[in-house]
Amino acid sequence: MIKEILCIYIIDEKSNPIFIRENYFQGSGNANHALLSDFVTALQAFAREFGEEETRVIELSDAKILTSMDKLSHNLFAIKCESDAKNKKMFGILNQIKNLFIDKFIGHLASSEEMKKEIMRSFEAELNEIISEPADSLSKFLKSF
Repeated sequence: MIKEILCIYIIDEKSNPIFIRENYFQGSGNANHALLSDFVTALQAFAREFGEEETRVIELSDAKILTSMDKLSHNLFAIKCESDAKNKKMFGILNQIKNLFIDKFIGHLASSEEMKKEIMRSFEAELNEIISEPADSLSKFLKSF
C-alpha cells in the first residue's frame, strides 16, 4: 500500500462504514472506525448547513482526511493520510477508488450476499493495484517473466 495512506473508508449515507482498509505499520494505533465515520459524516452535514457542497480536506495534527461524496449513492469515500501527503495525488487515488467501487457495485446492491462477497473480492483485488507502491507494481511485473 502507498506509504502515505493510513486508511481508506467507504461510508454509507447512514454513517455506517461499509469498507475499511488500514495500512498497518509498527507503532500505529487502532482507530475507532465508527467514531471516525460519524465525525466525517457530521462535518459533511455541517458544511451543507453553511451552503457548502461538501468538506474535502480535514486537517489533523499529524494526518489529514480527504473526502469525496458520490452524489447518486450518497456514499462518502475517504482517505486518511500522512499530513505531508500531496492532496493532488491523494485525490487522484481517492477518485480511482470511488469510480472502481461505483463500477463494481452499482446495480448489484440488491444482489445475494454471495454475489456481494464475490464483487467485494474483485473490488479488493483491483483496489490493491490502485494503492500499490510503484516499486511493488514493477516488482510484480518483473516476477511475471
